[in-house]
Amino acid sequence: MPADAKLAGLQRDFAAFLLRGDPAVAGALRPDLPAGRLAVYRNTVMGSLVAVLGHAHPTLHRVLGEKRFAALACRFAAEAPPRLPMLWSYGAGFADWLAGLDPAAGLSPWAPDLARFDWAMHEALFAADAEPLDIARLAAIPPEQAGALRLVPHPSLRLVRTGWNIHALWRDAAAAPVPLPEAVLVGRSPADGDDGTAGGEVRCARLTAADGALAARLLAGATLGEAAEDEDAAGADLQSLLALLLQNRLLAGFALDRHPSFTRPGGIDP
Repeated sequence: MPADAKLAGLQRDFAAFLLRGDPAVAGALRPDLPAGRLAVYRNTVMGSLVAVLGHAHPTLHRVLGEKRFAALACRFAAEAPPRLPMLWSYGAGFADWLAGLDPAAGLSPWAPDLARFDWAMHEALFAADAEPLDIARLAAIPPEQAGALRLVPHPSLRLVRTGWNIHALWRDAAAAPVPLPEAVLVGRSPADGDDGTAGGEVRCARLTAADGALAARLLAGATLGEAAEDEDAAGADLQSLLALLLQNRLLAGFALDRHPSFTRPGGIDP
């Protein structure tokens, strides 16, 4: 066997042992080496990956508890190891993986949504920066054209829609999971921090389910008028949502639809 192929095979076997701990693989790697020697490497690797996932999902880690979280994180790491040499990016698929677990695993139904929320905060922290929208530009739009606006979200802006009280679980360590349709808006404050907050701080705001549906339409590229007419957004407060986005400087721009196919809903003002 060529030396390169032999080395590649050795690396694959070693990686397989680190992730899954198969004793047969360990014996094939170094028959003369006590199993405990190789186990040290495995413990270090798995412990590091569990720590990375825990740092990226702090709320889920806290609510599940150390033992339960570590067991799930180890399973995830074995089945979906890192593919990029940037550990801050590891864990993007954790929520979907949790959602796909067999019900027999006994995972609480709120766990995937809580993981999505944690990952949204993690992504917001590492997202690209952009100059926030100048409110004066928006104020210059004539009121009769306001319904034709399409908003450009800041790169850090994320929306998590859920059937559980994930915002309360994040804010209050004493809170218990409760079925509650809601949405959480996540975004990072401007790097300059000139709005009175620490620059680069990730912040969250709880929305009603209706406001969450409205926000989802806006972030997907709908005009203000189109979003306001969405049936799922019935009862949503468009003006309050816009004020929240603008006050937290979570918009990077806007576009004006020159050929709107809707009638302007009442109460929309830039």
